[in-house]
Amino acid sequence: MIKKVLLFVVIVALACYFLAAITVLNKPKEGQVCEQVEIIIEDSVEHCLINENDIQNYLVRKKIFPKGKQLQDIDLIQLEETLKKSPYIDQTTCYKTATGSICIKVKSKQVILHIISENGEDYYLDHQGNTVPKASYFANMPIVTGNVSKQYARQKLTTLGKIIQNDPFWNQQVEQIHVQANGKLEIIPRVGKHTILLGEPKDFKKKLEKLKVFYEKGISQVGWNKYSEISLEYNDQIICTKNKD
Repeated sequence: MIKKVLLFVVIVALACYFLAAITVLNKPKEGQVCEQVEIIIEDSVEHCLINENDIQNYLVRKKIFPKGKQLQDIDLIQLEETLKKSPYIDQTTCYKTATGSICIKVKSKQVILHIISENGEDYYLDHQGNTVPKASYFANMPIVTGNVSKQYARQKLTTLGKIIQNDPFWNQQVEQIHVQANGKLEIIPRVGKHTILLGEPKDFKKKLEKLKVFYEKGISQVGWNKYSEISLEYNDQIICTKNKD
């Protein structure tokens, strides 16, 4: 029993020693100046809305870009809170290094659809249903056109956008979603000369699973350009209209 207690005390003491050593080694020297700012964007290229220059310019405009300032005067919390106010940033972590640098890690908002409404609105929709201003840095995702208000996009299209983004097949296949005047949906695929009539904005997962089976077992046999329309509007059936040419 005594040996176990002594072993525990030794382990705790060593842990405290190493923690103290790391803290001392990483503590910047008094008067040390920030010589470099390392910006890391933790996103895929396809869906990222910002790049390193955007982040640097944003902090310069806010007059808190840390390069050239004394490390002891740099407020990391202020940096993080300022970055989080950007409409394109979801999460951020900032920390100092012993080499005189500031490291900024950023995760941009996860956008799923690009909305270009007939009323002139042009913005992104994120995975939480929030609208995000259009960015200068292009994000590759399906475009939504037609009679789509922001309320409609948030309430009706968020689920569809997440299904498309999370499924590799639909992520590659869906090029455009069109909202008709009556609120029904059409999908324009990248492969094939047909239009997918999705119908009312509901039961997306069921409808797309049914279409995927049809793609695999039906359209692969007759060719991708056989039909002009594929309708999923009705339960438990797919109605196809043949191309006239």
